[in-house]
Amino acid sequence: MAFLSKIGDKDNEIANQESSYLYPRFNIKHYDLEVFPGPAAGEPAVDFTLTDFDGNEYKLSDFRGKWVVLETGTATCTAYSKNIDRNKELRSEFSDVEFLLIYVREAHPGERLPQHHSFEDKLKAAKILPKRYGEDRKILIDTLDGQMHRAYGSMPNVVYVINPDGIVHYRCDWGHVERLREALSQREHIHTVEHVSMEDLMDNRGIWIAVRTMWTGGLLALWDFFIGLSDMIKHHKEYDDYYKKHGKFMREP
Repeated sequence: MAFLSKIGDKDNEIANQESSYLYPRFNIKHYDLEVFPGPAAGEPAVDFTLTDFDGNEYKLSDFRGKWVVLETGTATCTAYSKNIDRNKELRSEFSDVEFLLIYVREAHPGERLPQHHSFEDKLKAAKILPKRYGEDRKILIDTLDGQMHRAYGSMPNVVYVINPDGIVHYRCDWGHVERLREALSQREHIHTVEHVSMEDLMDNRGIWIAVRTMWTGGLLALWDFFIGLSDMIKHHKEYDDYYKKHGKFMREP
């Protein structure tokens, strides 16, 4: 009963709170699906400085001269976790590409893994990935306030491909392995389709993957996800239909 009371109290809080970057509980209203901020295909990538597990700093510009794939994700993001194994297969096909995983805010925080209150919290959460999910890419941790994440669209599982000259070759609001494979295979021209539909997003995302990933956050994360599922489906369909018809997002950044 205490857990249900906590849910009820928090649901009221969520309904009234303003959107913030480091939200304590998931709500689809924290994401603006109508627009995709950040550098688009053909534009210069925005440089950033992030740190790895050992405190070493890396700039995006440090990788100039190489093809780079940036993917955002967290221990509570199902869009990220469902593609880990398939991304490993993809990486074996493109040994000349540097694949980086950028750890951002928790997509579905809960009582087991709350939203980060400090950079140390974020670092600790990022260290879950290798053990729990078998993540073996280089993991870089974004700043607490999400400087890289905000500059690159703020969605939970954004993917960017940067060419050796520092120009965006491809980007997408959600990770999609086959789209990424196509972009890396066809490097002679930029790729401008930058939205993944809900149908494609659900590909390979079984209920077990969703539950296991949400449980990393805890019961509250599971509750928020399933309670908000109908709204997520509704919003995704609206934006999917618009993008399919117009070939662009509803609003310009």
